[in-house]
Amino acid sequence: MKISLPTPADRTRALLAVCTALCALCGNSQTVVKEMDGANTRFIPGCYMKSGEAAIYFSEDEYGYSDGGTCYEAQIFDFNLNPLKSFYFQIFHPHTVREARATSGVREKTRVIEDARNMISGLPPVSTMNDRKTEFINWVFESNRYLDPTITLEGLTAGCTVEGTTVYITMPTTQHIGEYSEYLKSVRIYLDESDIFGYKFTYAIQVPVCDGEWTKSTWYDAPVSNFCTPRCNDVGKLNHWNGGVYLPFSQTFFNDDEKFEYVRYTAELAERKSNAGTDIIAPDSQPDAAEFLFGITPTDRDGDGVEDFRQTYYGIHCTGIEVVSEDGDVIYSFPVPDNCEGKASIEFFKSDSHILAQADFNWYDDEKGHMHTVRFYRIDKNSGVAKIIREENHMSARPNPVSAGTPVEISLPLQEKGPRTVTVTAMNGAQVLNHTVAPGTPSVSIPTGNLSPGIYLFTLTENGKPAETCKIIIR
Repeated sequence: MKISLPTPADRTRALLAVCTALCALCGNSQTVVKEMDGANTRFIPGCYMKSGEAAIYFSEDEYGYSDGGTCYEAQIFDFNLNPLKSFYFQIFHPHTVREARATSGVREKTRVIEDARNMISGLPPVSTMNDRKTEFINWVFESNRYLDPTITLEGLTAGCTVEGTTVYITMPTTQHIGEYSEYLKSVRIYLDESDIFGYKFTYAIQVPVCDGEWTKSTWYDAPVSNFCTPRCNDVGKLNHWNGGVYLPFSQTFFNDDEKFEYVRYTAELAERKSNAGTDIIAPDSQPDAAEFLFGITPTDRDGDGVEDFRQTYYGIHCTGIEVVSEDGDVIYSFPVPDNCEGKASIEFFKSDSHILAQADFNWYDDEKGHMHTVRFYRIDKNSGVAKIIREENHMSARPNPVSAGTPVEISLPLQEKGPRTVTVTAMNGAQVLNHTVAPGTPSVSIPTGNLSPGIYLFTLTENGKPAETCKIIIR
């Protein structure tokens, strides 16, 4: 059965029918906006229109799904569906290019780890190996029979071999369930010529043999436009939006001329190669077993030391935010650092002849420390000048991720609100460290030698109240 999707015209007619019905009940376009609040349609409230009447913002293809194009049309209608304006915005298509070598089968990869323990006294010498072997079997039996009732002298004797001057006894693997147990193939307890006993653990895994030709594939994410819908707060007009609304277009918020204004990102597609094969780090309390035991990583799937997989992500690189008039003139500009991570966000607060803008963005400093910045601008509507009046660089940490044993340097916000401490909390909620910060200290060094690999939350507390938190990955 063929299913026909609604066309833009169908959606517009349906929207018009709803609006007409609501207009009949309410008779006021501003009330219609209130009644339709929470619907999927975006509105321009009448207080932000030069005519004082509300309008409908409708995008024919906001995400670019229909034809994979590079732009989409955003249209504005009044409530009688009279067209007011049309705008076109750039669409970006984030995607990941994956390259992998073809496989020709599978093979078993093994790893033997030796764990030497203590000396056993009173054993026969190596020259009387049969007696030495028998005595060692008896010692192993007595040491383990209460731990595992299934162990017998007969079983230990059957699993006992001599290789040179070393005696080996195969043990049940069920006794050694724990770290890396999913790969454990065999356990042998040994006695060497110096009377030292220990264990040899053999681990095994089936891996693909990556020795074929390279192939390439592309995975597309949802397309994203450079259109920004910021929250705009009119301090002098408190209403059911609590003075603010996510405003796609306006004629009166940023200035009082007849032209529409809107906010857009300045952005581009940027290449970012992921050596780890993924940007997601799972909250694991142990080192990755496959990598530790066999050298298997997302970029080396068979653990032979040769790269056989790589991927490059082409994502959106945001360089700033602009307020633009309908004829394309940039009214205000809010730049962000070149190494900004993800999209910045902005919120506007209007009062009399001034507008306050609050821009939030994440970025990395010169030492690759993660930073979160909140930057406040005061905009003079008469002169068109946007001036930075305050900037807050929040708590950051480096290096991150960090190897266990390497101290983490925590950069703290400059504004102090009382006595400070930095606490370290594991993912299970257990507090593992509490560090008092001396007044006026811009940064602190937190030791990690006693922390197991995993994800931890570093929290800055001021006057006994949590102020900021950042996530640290310890490997």
